[in-house]
Amino acid sequence: MSNKDHDTLQDLPEAPSCQGADEAIKRFEKIMMSRIYLQEQLGDRLKVSIRTGMAVLFLLAISVLILIITLTIQVKRVSEVASNMDTNFQTISKHMNSIHHFMGKMETQISYIPQIKSTTSFMRVNMTEINGSLTGINNQVTQMNNELISVQNKIKSVSSSVQLMDNSVNNMNGEVYRLSKPAKSLNKFMPF
Repeated sequence: MSNKDHDTLQDLPEAPSCQGADEAIKRFEKIMMSRIYLQEQLGDRLKVSIRTGMAVLFLLAISVLILIITLTIQVKRVSEVASNMDTNFQTISKHMNSIHHFMGKMETQISYIPQIKSTTSFMRVNMTEINGSLTGINNQVTQMNNELISVQNKIKSVSSSVQLMDNSVNNMNGEVYRLSKPAKSLNKFMPF
């Protein structure tokens, strides 16, 4: 080894001491601990975000369930009212048949009028029958009127049920909009 090589070796810095290595290890440990701490915080935030999202989804599912139950109840009520209306229309149809029958009787009785002119007693009997038929028609018309009033009341009931259903749908729409706000906030918070 020459002098020159010896001088070059002397100019080299000394090897780091144990204290410098300990400091580097401590710094490395601090960096790793802060990284673990940041990952834990990010994990906690992610857990909170997921739990909040699950809570919002749960509330949304409950809202949809309430809407479905409300709609089912309203549809059942509308179905019952429609069934009652069908029954009322069948009754009206029967009354119309009865009126047709009485009208046929009246035609027959009116055809006897020329003969009634010659026989007063025969005319009185026929007029009594006509009067009875008119009374029957009057009773049938009165029953029809009552049935029509019942149908009108059923239609009002259907209208109020549809109005209640419409109000429920509007309320649910507002609730869904209100419940979607936290989810929108979560979308802004999450970068991905």
